[in-house]
Amino acid sequence: MTHVVILGAGIAGVTAAYALKAQLGPRDEVTVVSDKPYFHFVPSNPWIAMGWRERADIAFPIAPYLESRGINSSTAPSGRSTPS
Repeated sequence: MTHVVILGAGIAGVTAAYALKAQLGPRDEVTVVSDKPYFHFVPSNPWIAMGWRERADIAFPIAPYLESRGINSSTAPSGRSTPS
């Protein structure tokens, strides 16, 4: 069994998690670790500055979306990582 841990639940981290989960076997695990419990769509920040959107429009809890695809999630600040 393979267990892949992805640090960060931004655009790249979520995309990587979705792609890896689709490629790995049913017994393999993917876990996304983020320092925040939400996904923030950064490219939309100018819309907030212009008053075209509210922060709630571009940020939402990420765990339900990951879990719906069989991906584990954890909210914890990342520190130093040493591969085993």
